[in-house]
Amino acid sequence: MLIYRFRHLVVVICSFAAAEARADELQTKVLHAIRASQPDAYSFQRTLAFERTGSARKVLMERYDPRHPMNQRWSLVSVDGHPPSSKEVEQSQKSRKGPTPSYHELAEWFGAPAVRSDAAPGYVTYHFSRLPAGVMKIGSHDASADTQADALVNIKGKIPFVERVQFTSAKGFRMMMVASVQSIDFSARYTQFANGAVVPATSASTIKGSMLGKSGQMTTSVTFASFEAAR
Repeated sequence: MLIYRFRHLVVVICSFAAAEARADELQTKVLHAIRASQPDAYSFQRTLAFERTGSARKVLMERYDPRHPMNQRWSLVSVDGHPPSSKEVEQSQKSRKGPTPSYHELAEWFGAPAVRSDAAPGYVTYHFSRLPAGVMKIGSHDASADTQADALVNIKGKIPFVERVQFTSAKGFRMMMVASVQSIDFSARYTQFANGAVVPATSASTIKGSMLGKSGQMTTSVTFASFEAAR
């Protein structure tokens, strides 16, 4: 009986180890696909809606086309549903756009240590207790070490992909001596085309804090549409 229990225990341990290996294999497979994705493979339209405590809601529509020269790839289409003024176009051209929104951006952190768990049928979740340095920056402050992430991987098709991402940071910090951030919540959703390419679909963020002693929050919602192959 003791030998049987020992053998049973060995089988259980081996099965657990195999499950962990498969989890690593899935994460590695998805990471390779993310790294292989092309951030400039498509032109697209981006609609951003900004809301801040005490200010009116503002909606911008932009167009991104990687076939244009680097400094001409972004163009302002409308502001609050109206054609932009020359001043608004000039301000848009001068503003820093940052990296092009893409599935490829997930390569910065998806390979970090994570805990796998089964979600709904056809999905697997990876939980990251912290993000690598530089991934979650607010101004000059790097909140990566204090930010947790959850990635929902869709495994229904031939090519698994990250369908949803959630970042949460609840550790406060100060900015420029007059502002403080209490919490950050960010989420993003991705969609997969028939050819296996994955592109951003939507994203949303909420930052809560205070400015000069007055509490408030800033929310941003983003929608991507009208994708066209650039090559």
